[in-house]
Amino acid sequence: MTSAAAAEVVARAGRASDRSDLQRLGTRFRPTSLAGEHLLPVTAALQGVLPVGGLIRGSTVLVDAQRASGATTLALELLAGPSLGGYWCALAGVSQLGCLAAVERGIDPSQLVIVPSLGAADRWMQVLATLFDSVDAVLFAPRTAVRSSDARRLVTRSRDRGSVLVVLDREKSWPGPSDLHCTVTSSVWSGLSRGHGLLSSRSYRLEVSGRGAAARPLLASLQLPA
Repeated sequence: MTSAAAAEVVARAGRASDRSDLQRLGTRFRPTSLAGEHLLPVTAALQGVLPVGGLIRGSTVLVDAQRASGATTLALELLAGPSLGGYWCALAGVSQLGCLAAVERGIDPSQLVIVPSLGAADRWMQVLATLFDSVDAVLFAPRTAVRSSDARRLVTRSRDRGSVLVVLDREKSWPGPSDLHCTVTSSVWSGLSRGHGLLSSRSYRLEVSGRGAAARPLLASLQLPA
């Protein structure tokens, strides 16, 4: 089954007649993981930024897009490591992003499911729950405010399934909870001189906080290629 076929199956998640398709999606796409495998890999650029050097299975990572540009790039970078490590990832409700943007960030398109629209309000929770059953990391961008009760249900579902939930929060739509909170405070492009040159890289300043190993807030620098 291709990633396009998987996206079609997920897009039909609200209909009872497609439950058998959803079950097949979960069994076919979910990689077999070892019992001791608690971390998903991240790119070399992020290893020194995240408190434990990887993404903890079942955790929720909030990428705050309120203060400065660059949050979308950071969110995609969080998925690049798992994807290149052979794990399935999904973009859910990120309608302005497509396969090209993901590939440019290093995500393997053969390990990616894209669901641009999550459908009506009474369906998007079920679509996300299905993705947690099927892939290892999900990037979710809420279009409207998420109720606290729904956020807690999503967090519980992703934790139970061992899938990492990355929330790209542009409009203060996510009420929590989250295990890791990443905020881009500033970013600067490199490569352009006066009237000439090409963008070659971008430097970020980040604030990272959260629970457990991330309980103590961290200020970090991150440089990514353009």
